[in-house]
Amino acid sequence: MPSQTFFNLSEEKKKRLIAGAMKEFSSKSLNDASISNIVKNSKISRGSFYQYFEDKKDLYFYLIGKFRYNYRQLMFKCFQEEEGDFFKGYKAFGEKYIRLIMESEKFGFFENMYMHMNYQINQEARVDFDHADHQKLPEGKRIIDVVDKSQLKMATDKDIIDILRYILSMLNDTIMEGFWKELSITQTQELFVKRLEWITYGVKIIKEKEASQ
Repeated sequence: MPSQTFFNLSEEKKKRLIAGAMKEFSSKSLNDASISNIVKNSKISRGSFYQYFEDKKDLYFYLIGKFRYNYRQLMFKCFQEEEGDFFKGYKAFGEKYIRLIMESEKFGFFENMYMHMNYQINQEARVDFDHADHQKLPEGKRIIDVVDKSQLKMATDKDIIDILRYILSMLNDTIMEGFWKELSITQTQELFVKRLEWITYGVKIIKEKEASQ
């Protein structure tokens, strides 16, 4: 998390630092990125950098957090527009999320993030479903508050949050595969929807005899 010193900077200086970091992370993975290049791009001293962030990982996850906020808003809106329908809401979100990532002006950053995604990056990129107060969602609601729970077998909020997170991880894996295989936006969307159908409706044909047992 950035220090208060960073947040006290002028908007111009913060934007310059973020732009310098984006330039470096758009061409290199987190492991290969260089603080020296970031400070050079940002036209700040190395000492100043460490007044703002602990290390390059701290800065990298701050950038992910800025984008994550926008996608949290998008997910809330999609479920709300689909009246809480689990499949339709996640389908709409997934398709829009994929398009936003793959058409973003920050494409290089996202491509590097997904091409080098590991467990920690996946966790940092995930959406918070069970908080409202600091997420600034409409009317102080949580994402799970706009999911129609009557459609689901889950009995508790925790179970619903677990499946929402599981599908988000699957969505991130699908985007990563899309980058690796150089799939089009449409191909990546179709792959996600197919996997969402498997999770939502199952993969086994239930015969009448089994259904009655």
